[in-house]
Amino acid sequence: AMALALDPELVIMDEPTTALDVIVQQEILLTVRRLQEERGFGVLFITHDLPLLLRHADRAVVMRDGRVLEEATTAELRRTGGADPYTRQLLAALPRAARSEGGDR
Repeated sequence: AMALALDPELVIMDEPTTALDVIVQQEILLTVRRLQEERGFGVLFITHDLPLLLRHADRAVVMRDGRVLEEATTAELRRTGGADPYTRQLLAALPRAARSEGGDR
């Protein structure tokens, strides 16, 4: 909430839902999405939770060892499984339902 007080153009959220149950995660991310649409700011969402990312993000950047390996829309990642071998491995390790969910996007 304090991050929004100055009406930023970008809000950086580093693992904002770690250790929260699924219901609270969903509530937080839906609230952030609503505020984002109302106020017009961008969100940089940093997470290791790929199913959560695929459900809530528009785009994803896959990194390994501090290097960007791939950038794509989450819809494209779900459709193609990724272009980079590491991205393909990450997505293949997910349950099929998590890979194919369209989420609320």
